[in-house]
Amino acid sequence: MNWIKAGILFFILWLIQTTLLWSVWPLAAAPSLLLCAAVCFVWLYDSWYGLVYALVFGLLIDIQTQNLFGVCAVSFVLAVLPAMGLRLIFNHERALPVIAAGLAATIICAFANWGINHVFGAPASVQLVLQTLPALLVSHAVICLLLHIVFVRTIIKHRKDRRYVGGVM
Repeated sequence: MNWIKAGILFFILWLIQTTLLWSVWPLAAAPSLLLCAAVCFVWLYDSWYGLVYALVFGLLIDIQTQNLFGVCAVSFVLAVLPAMGLRLIFNHERALPVIAAGLAATIICAFANWGINHVFGAPASVQLVLQTLPALLVSHAVICLLLHIVFVRTIIKHRKDRRYVGGVM
């Protein structure tokens, strides 16, 4: 996937997250489609596009919602970096490691967001983070699985592919 298609995808996810998802999500905290997409994108494609778009769209979310500028963007970057490292160890075509990376990114992002807000004196409660974390973990696991299923089809060669040379799928 090239950087233009990735940018369009992240823009669409940003629109869905900031307009539709935040207003109709029934649970305490709405999931972050951008964080899940950044983790899946970094996991499947060996590129920096996921990290760069997580930073850019995290800044857009900061402009819209946060009292402090850069909190969401830094949290996204800190959460996506371990997925880049784990990609070197695990097979990137399997679903379970990307779900585990998404769950780790969720925990890192939640506590990084809380920590940065707490350090700079913004109202932040670790109790609220701990209350919303289980719902976020479940929703992010499902979203990462769905995004992985959609994205993995673009990198796996199939038998009907004209460049398929055989081997174990």
